[in-house]
Amino acid sequence: MKKLSILIGSLFIFLFLSNNFVSACTGFTYSEENQVLVGSNEDWNDYDFWIRFFPAENDKYGRLIFENLWPISPDPDWHCPQNGMNDQGLFYDCFATPPLLPVNSSYKPYYYNSNDYYRYSLESYALSVCSTVDEVLDVYDDYNLEHMERYQVLWVDTTGASVIIEGDDIVFKEGDYQVVTNFIQTHPELGGYPCWRYDTAVNMLDVMTELSVEYFTSICNATHQTGQYPSVYSNVYDLNDKILYLYYFYNYDNVVEINLEEELLLGEHVYFLVDLFNSSNNQPPGKPSMPNGPTFGKVGVECTYTSQTTDPDGDKILYLFDWDDGTDSGWIQPTLGQGQASHTWTKSGDYEVKVKARDIYHDESEWSDPLHVSMPKNKLFNFNFNLLCWLFERFPYAFPVLRYIFGV
Repeated sequence: MKKLSILIGSLFIFLFLSNNFVSACTGFTYSEENQVLVGSNEDWNDYDFWIRFFPAENDKYGRLIFENLWPISPDPDWHCPQNGMNDQGLFYDCFATPPLLPVNSSYKPYYYNSNDYYRYSLESYALSVCSTVDEVLDVYDDYNLEHMERYQVLWVDTTGASVIIEGDDIVFKEGDYQVVTNFIQTHPELGGYPCWRYDTAVNMLDVMTELSVEYFTSICNATHQTGQYPSVYSNVYDLNDKILYLYYFYNYDNVVEINLEEELLLGEHVYFLVDLFNSSNNQPPGKPSMPNGPTFGKVGVECTYTSQTTDPDGDKILYLFDWDDGTDSGWIQPTLGQGQASHTWTKSGDYEVKVKARDIYHDESEWSDPLHVSMPKNKLFNFNFNLLCWLFERFPYAFPVLRYIFGV
């Protein structure tokens, strides 16, 4: 049973980062004298992130970790750690890559600890027990790294040492800075290269005249993503002072400053990322249009619906379709500027499909007017059903007898 849990835990991480490959995050670090800064953009299609704080205890360092919910059965409440910093000034962040299975450690055990909050995560464990990059490398050397088939990890400490662990290979920092995106630097031929975000960060670090939080913020701004996988949040970490400068949805004029040492005095606690930035004057999206799509269909056949609205503040919008059968679409990104979702009903009957919108601050619109959708109650003839649907759509007031037979 324990072996199964270990394998499932590794699969969780694999699946998350496999899906996260298109999200295209960016990380970079620079060190000089007694100052080490790290910057990163975290790009994803879900806006639900938390920052969790763990005070030092039981030979573990105090630390903060960004996480998001990754509900994969049989562990639907598992929170997936993404990046963090401990009270020794050690930092890590994960970056998805093309697939490359590590093989040099396959004979070693997977990391698993049922007493660890992130019980499957080798990264969170290393952050809790290590203070330097060298110590991190010793920890990784003890475990099987097959779970890293589709991601790599940037580690940085207060001495300025940094590495990118790619699984079998380790890329050490050369010079004053190091940059990581979503290609494997020892195997760029596998994909993701050349990367404009990587080149932009390198070029800006090359011409930097003064190491500062402000300049690192400008690099985050220059490398941030929009569209389907936007930069949900950006970080600048000052590892020596243990301070995090946090930005939300590439608004680099609004910063939340988090002092790790002060936060750890509050005990274990968690912040919902949105709550740190939402303001009382934010307005929810407007009421979405009535869903547009088939008003009748066939049980077991997928139907697609669209809807659209705008946000008075110009914020990005997610959509939620309610299918009136006890299920919904979940919050989804817009497609070509509108909400679009598909559904397959399993029972005949009449349904009221409706949709609402939510902005990046979780303020929700009212529900749209419902669209009445009917599934056929009977099928007496072996028709070409697609043709029948086209006829009903094309001539909405014709064929009353057929409409009666099919319950539409």
